[in-house]
Amino acid sequence: MMSIRALRLAALCVALLHAGSAVAAEPIVLSLLTNRTGPSSAVGARVANGMRDYLEMLNQRDGGIGGTRVQVEECEVASDLERGLACYEAARKAGAVLVSPPDRALTRALVEPSARDRIPLLSLADGFPIGTRGDVMPWVFNPSAWVLGGLTITVSYLAEKAGGLGELKDLSIGLAYSTGADPAALATLRDLAARYGFATPLFALEETERDDEVWERIGRQPPNHLILLGQGVQAGISVERALKVGFPADRLIALRWPDEAVLRKAGSAGRGFKEISRHAFGDAFPAFDEIDLHVVDRGLSRTPKTGSGETHYNRGIYNAVLLAEAIRNAQRRGAPGALKGEDLRRGLETLSIDDVRWKELGLSGFARAVAFTCMDHGGHPPGFVQVWDGAKWLPAAGPIPQMSEAVDARLDQVVAEFLGANPGWPARAEPCDQPPT
Repeated sequence: MMSIRALRLAALCVALLHAGSAVAAEPIVLSLLTNRTGPSSAVGARVANGMRDYLEMLNQRDGGIGGTRVQVEECEVASDLERGLACYEAARKAGAVLVSPPDRALTRALVEPSARDRIPLLSLADGFPIGTRGDVMPWVFNPSAWVLGGLTITVSYLAEKAGGLGELKDLSIGLAYSTGADPAALATLRDLAARYGFATPLFALEETERDDEVWERIGRQPPNHLILLGQGVQAGISVERALKVGFPADRLIALRWPDEAVLRKAGSAGRGFKEISRHAFGDAFPAFDEIDLHVVDRGLSRTPKTGSGETHYNRGIYNAVLLAEAIRNAQRRGAPGALKGEDLRRGLETLSIDDVRWKELGLSGFARAVAFTCMDHGGHPPGFVQVWDGAKWLPAAGPIPQMSEAVDARLDQVVAEFLGANPGWPARAEPCDQPPT
């Protein structure tokens, strides 16, 4: 017969097993709103694949994050605002502790509901710089909104090639941009031109037949360098048309990346084309081998074998790392019970990934140190310059820091304009020198 002590021990073991099962039965629910279809599908599918593959690798290899599985719920929005709002509502009802919208319009539309529901947004939207200001939008995190910083990195790179910032004075640095581009980006480039004395001709692209006239004008009076600020299909079209009018590829530099198929199609004519990125391209990192082993080779990925390491896929990896590390951070801070939205916001606002941690993650050289704060929800990451050699990307320069003074000055102006246009905008509930409640 079992002793009373043994019975008590057995009962305790059963209770612990049930407790463990209860914890395991409550995964961390994340909602990924995707553009796998529609006008942004060329970018959206690859970003979504990168995010899913990294998080699924953690599930398969480690049993999740901190012993808790991550449940990624995808909802296709196809760049449609109404579908996006419906997806958010479904995510809220499903208990998501974070929602990741893919574009600027949807991010803006979700600012108020996410704050009401205390669900942080990890936005993938370029051209939404105010989403990096935690004092104004405390529930929005936007590491992608770095066009302002990216422009300063571009100018720093061109200055280095010319022999210093003082050598920019006699240069012409043009910008070909989609007409929907953030006005703050144009203002930032004008600020830099005024400060360093270079000319900055601006070429608005309407995505119509009239663009042919714009590219012909560029071909007739080419600037010394041309920055491309398009996205999705437009990014690739800009490259094709620039090469068609004879603009040299090695004087083109992009802030938003074209599909690599465009560059492969260009053949040797595309050699020397450059891009600015907050992370490296390619898959020569141990973490990618782990993804292949635990996800791709097991048939758990939607990524084709040739898709790993592609520019937009790596952007998804980058964002997934930030998210996973923020979850770890929230767990370390000892939030009781299941992770909630406010816990994850706290994890994001105190996120710091240094070079040592990137190496521990199997991503040494993939990106450089980045940190968020209560005020800074974008991280001000440095940039890499990547160059296309006709078949693949190679590192050309970096890391190059942002000109933080210029970026912050423009952000202050963006905030002032936003608050002026939105009187009564609610102030952050708690000051930045206090932890979120």
